Amino acid sequence: MMDVITMSSKGQFVIPRNIREEMGIEKQDKFIIVHDDDSILLKKIKKQEINKKMTRLLDSFSQKFQEAGITLDDVKTEIKKARAR
Repeated sequence: MMDVITMSSKGQFVIPRNIREEMGIEKQDKFIIVHDDDSILLKKIKKQEINKKMTRLLDSFSQKFQEAGITLDDVKTEIKKARAR
């Protein structure tokens, strides 16, 4: 489906009702926005997806830290150093 929409002076636009209904888009739904040259892509994401992806990302960081021998205390020390600058 294709539609023409207009951006407001505040940089907002409305997703047409028929598209919202077809996709089940509701108030407070979350989206990922990606841009490339002259294109913008919106992808609806579900809370469960966000939680799964964040958990996988954090697990990956944890694994890399363990492999590198970096401890929680090391991370806390580096954060303190960065905040003191």
